[in-house]
Amino acid sequence: MNFPIFALFSFISGSIPFGYWIALRFAGVDIRKLGSKNIGATNVGRLIGWKFGFVVLALDITKGMFPVYLSGVYVPEGGIPFQLFCGVCAVLGHMFSPFLGFRGGKGVATTFGVFLVLTPIACLGAVLVFWVVYKFFKFVSLGSIFASIALPLVYAFYTILLLHEEVSYWVLGTMVFISLGIMLTHRENIIRILNRSELFAVKGEEQDGDSERNRR
Repeated sequence: MNFPIFALFSFISGSIPFGYWIALRFAGVDIRKLGSKNIGATNVGRLIGWKFGFVVLALDITKGMFPVYLSGVYVPEGGIPFQLFCGVCAVLGHMFSPFLGFRGGKGVATTFGVFLVLTPIACLGAVLVFWVVYKFFKFVSLGSIFASIALPLVYAFYTILLLHEEVSYWVLGTMVFISLGIMLTHRENIIRILNRSELFAVKGEEQDGDSERNRR
């Protein structure tokens, strides 16, 4: 399989809107018009149930893993740079899905899948950052933003200080590029957080947050 065909496969793989299709199939709703209007796992879980949300999360992660892994197996001459390119194609497919008029999701889970294949330790570090931020602030969006910022930092930290190796500038540069893209897809979330109108992941947490704000 040549490079252009595999790159196209990666984009199409990433563009499959699992969240939209699952919400439509099992709840009969257009997830793009409800809640945060995002097709990702958080909005699906919040609106139609967390068992569906976790399914969407797993599928969105897989969308990033498969192209990167398969490109390494079937196009080995491309090396890490081509695997990264296929990963970027998958993330862009998720963000700009042709199935949804070239609109899509935030790209966080798919990005996690991409780097889970290439740098799993960096991914685990980013997940830890996400979890700490989420537990403190109760916003998935804020946790995702901080995790995307942490990803290249964790990668550089453990590669240089723990492994005593040089970082791959292909990997680091791609991480920074995708992280900037993720922050751009979260620009409306950032505005809502600043305006204190961002949705919490769990409804009970939202009520607690409202009560806390009313006491201030």
